[in-house]
Amino acid sequence: MYKIVHIARPVAGVGIYIDLIAKNINDQKFENYILCNSSEKGIEIRNRDEAEVPQLHINLLREINFLNDIKCFYNIIKLLKEIKPNIIHCHSAKAGFLGRLAGAYLKIPTIYTPHAFSYLSTEIKIKRNLYKTIEKLFKFLPSKLLACSRSEYNRAINDLNYKKSKLYIWNNSIGDIVELKPSKMLSSLPEEFICSIGRPSYQKNIEMLLEVILLVKKEIKDIHLVLLGIGNQSAILDDLNVFIKKNNLERNITMIRWVERIEAMSILQKSKMCISSSLYEGLPYSIIEALSLEKPCVVTKVDGNIDLIKNGYNGYLVELGDIQDMAEKIISIYLNKGLRKKMSINARKEFLDNYNIVENIVSLEEIYNCEIVESLR
Repeated sequence: MYKIVHIARPVAGVGIYIDLIAKNINDQKFENYILCNSSEKGIEIRNRDEAEVPQLHINLLREINFLNDIKCFYNIIKLLKEIKPNIIHCHSAKAGFLGRLAGAYLKIPTIYTPHAFSYLSTEIKIKRNLYKTIEKLFKFLPSKLLACSRSEYNRAINDLNYKKSKLYIWNNSIGDIVELKPSKMLSSLPEEFICSIGRPSYQKNIEMLLEVILLVKKEIKDIHLVLLGIGNQSAILDDLNVFIKKNNLERNITMIRWVERIEAMSILQKSKMCISSSLYEGLPYSIIEALSLEKPCVVTKVDGNIDLIKNGYNGYLVELGDIQDMAEKIISIYLNKGLRKKMSINARKEFLDNYNIVENIVSLEEIYNCEIVESLR
């Protein structure tokens, strides 16, 4: 039995990623552990038989705090010595930095998945350059980078000058959502609506969506956008509510703070399409889920989105900030039943061909096995 230690903050997409691996990987060959901040409320990770994957506390925080980060690093070293893993899988920037250092020190095979590089997450130029420089320096460690999408793989080559010999790619993938019970919340929603999923943040760029809906409303007066998973706290949530009220969009937008994933999928399943205005992505689960549910998508032309959506095939790609074009693309799908049906069929095909974890998990097992076998030579 090979031991995999994941080092991560298992929240949002990272948590979903690890949970899906634990539930689908060959449990006769691989055993999962997680080093994380166990006091932070994250996604509960369970394996194939629904037993909770062991979590060990290392007080891994998102913010840079040199004293805490040094303590965290030593805790990682201590726990890795106790567990004796065959491979370390680090997720996102902070875990990636500390975990790759620990792997190099202990000579344990280590792979790192950025889930969207950290330097994309800030518009402050000094921070962006600092994070990018750190990523470039860390590529010289003996670890490998496992991109979660083709565009993340290409960015590692083009932005960070990675050699292909130090890169793997494994697309974010989900299980097929075969049967969904109708959400009770559907009774409070209009019969026809469109969906977007994501917490208001710099990355998700929700402000653009509200401006788009304002334009769409001129053509479709009863257009309704359901914003799923906006959470309970956001620095920009008040600003969004002010915009909605100022522009008389109260009847056109519903914000749903938090529901279980299955209920969110039930709501998404009843929508006409899924839209996203993200500034950057790794490979967004919300869009993969939309494809699996046969939903056309109108999304910004950024990393992650460009891997999932083929323009005019299963949705549309629009340039960042092009509110007019996004509004026009939404209107065309919304009003054209034949186009919507064709894109729906293609969306489902794209999911089955490329993002079904039942088919794709074998490739990840081969990557883990390759790194482990190489270390034993």
